Amino acid sequence: MAVCSNLHGQQGDPVKLDDLVVVGEYLQSNQVNALKTPTPINEVPQSLVILTSDYMSLQDMTGMADIADYTPGIDAGQGEGHRDDILFRGVKSTADFFVDGVRDDVQYFRPLYNIEQVEVLKGANALFFGRGGTGGLINRVTKKAIVGEEFTNYSLSLDDLGETYAGLDTNLSLGLNGAFRMNAYIEDLENHRDFYFGDNKGINPTFNFDLSETTNVNISYEHLDHKRFIDRGIPSASGVPVKALADITFGDKDENYSALDANILSLTVDQQLDDETKLRFGFTDNDFSKLYQNLYASSYDSTANTVTLAGYRDTTDRSSNILSLDLIGEKEVGGIGHKFVVGFEKIGTDNDNDRFYMDTDNLDNNSKGEKITVPIADQLVIPNFNFTTEKYDETEADLNVRSIYFSDEIDLSDQFSMVLGGRFDDFDLSVVDVYGNSGGSASKVDEEFSPRFGLVFKPQANLSVYGSYSESFIPKSGGQYADLKGSKKQKTDPDVYENKEFGVKYELDNGLSLTAALYDSTAVKPTGSVADGDYAVTETSTKGFEITATGNVTESWFISAGANVVNGTVPAEVAENSYSVWNLFKVSDQFSLGLGYISKGDTVGKGSTKLPSYNRLDVSAYYTVNEYMRLQLNVENATDELYFPHSYGSGQVTVGAPVHATLRLSGRF
Repeated sequence: MAVCSNLHGQQGDPVKLDDLVVVGEYLQSNQVNALKTPTPINEVPQSLVILTSDYMSLQDMTGMADIADYTPGIDAGQGEGHRDDILFRGVKSTADFFVDGVRDDVQYFRPLYNIEQVEVLKGANALFFGRGGTGGLINRVTKKAIVGEEFTNYSLSLDDLGETYAGLDTNLSLGLNGAFRMNAYIEDLENHRDFYFGDNKGINPTFNFDLSETTNVNISYEHLDHKRFIDRGIPSASGVPVKALADITFGDKDENYSALDANILSLTVDQQLDDETKLRFGFTDNDFSKLYQNLYASSYDSTANTVTLAGYRDTTDRSSNILSLDLIGEKEVGGIGHKFVVGFEKIGTDNDNDRFYMDTDNLDNNSKGEKITVPIADQLVIPNFNFTTEKYDETEADLNVRSIYFSDEIDLSDQFSMVLGGRFDDFDLSVVDVYGNSGGSASKVDEEFSPRFGLVFKPQANLSVYGSYSESFIPKSGGQYADLKGSKKQKTDPDVYENKEFGVKYELDNGLSLTAALYDSTAVKPTGSVADGDYAVTETSTKGFEITATGNVTESWFISAGANVVNGTVPAEVAENSYSVWNLFKVSDQFSLGLGYISKGDTVGKGSTKLPSYNRLDVSAYYTVNEYMRLQLNVENATDELYFPHSYGSGQVTVGAPVHATLRLSGRF
């Protein structure tokens, strides 16, 4: 069995697919890019999961929700049908996504076509990432051009529901010191729901130059063009999903959609100062234009068999410049080893938002719009309406963030190491109320210091025990900078999140890695009256236990398994108990089988809707046609179970996909 791996042939030679079942080589990674220093996973005092591009390809993972299915400690939400929505240990924030360590906080569905690996870090992570990262974060590591190599990878797929995908990854040598790489994809989305569509494409050319023996430059440009249907699910009754409505789409076939146009330019310069230290300069300029508009079920009358629909249109135009400078080194001082980072980051963001509510009378009433009540049928008959005359608000925001941070990994002895660090953020936000319906223009400055401390004890080389404490924060402006409406946002301090964690990491001789972690995530939030700055502060705590096993049990059996158990109060949209396991069995040199199983306990979704527990079985098969080509078949929900993975409200319960199969042809030349 073979996949496209990270090993490549010499320039000009055809590149063979490498054998899949190699311990820790292709399906596992020990390099955490997000932490800036070259620290092995078993020396990092926090829970984290790395998913390689090969691993994600074998499981047919195409987005963040797929990753959440098989990663303990994180859960996917609905995201109103137009954005990634991940809960990290029960904490939800739209600011918890990064690309190569750089903030990516616009609301959209992130593709994986150009991703080398995905890093899921759990616990408060302000040290290298700033605000957000309160319960954890996801960092996507992009594919870079490789000097001295030439290859082309391709991937074509077809789903029996009608979805198609084509992807290309090609690398060209530009002499002895340069390389060009281009990743591109196009997809036509279809699923089990009426009216659903998606026309998405992206392209990402990158350049890599060794200007000298000590200077390296990476340049990347990415363009994304997305448009897709928004499906916000079905109503519930008496607090549970109405299964009889599972085949009905509660939206307008023409007016429920989101659109994204994104352009991201990035530059990274690494300058080696000596054998032990280097400077890294980073610059990112991005521009996002996002629109989403939709109808959804706001209430359901089972007696009259009618549904009441509400709706709105929202736009975001956001541009950001992000500058960073890091001094990264590894030195021994007084017989004690230090791996250190000292850094500075500056972010400037311009953000414009407006919102229109559904209108049925073509009059601007400066309200949250009208609602429509219609009889329920296989396809709803919806009277005329528009999203252009009932304007509700418009704001223009200017955000400036300046940050300094440091981290030192100190080798106290052969067995003990300590991590000590902190970050200071100056968060300056001004919001202009253009339309006069967003609480008035306002500005606010938050200054926060976020510490991080950890101890690691290694009684033997393949075993580590750790304890850690870290903090992060979220300003009252939230993640999207839309307004500073109300005195509460303007006068109160940010929400602060504290993470205390104790864990064990053990690597068996056969390559199987076992990890376990006990965590306590506490949110400290100002609440209640804010008169004269006198307000109450509440604390809520989520405690739980995570365990994972990843690696080769035998030479022909790879496993990735995990579980998360929440103790005490269970957050909304999170199951008290959830488990997952994925197995890959090598039957012969040409044929392999995959088997995945997800079990998620009862969940209280957003809107207090009770979502019943479910079990999902996924199976797959892989056949090597020759040394350059592979066929892959993935069957999701093989038992065809009707399940409801998440909800955004009592009228917005997502219907899980029935049994469906994807056939993929991939290879390289």
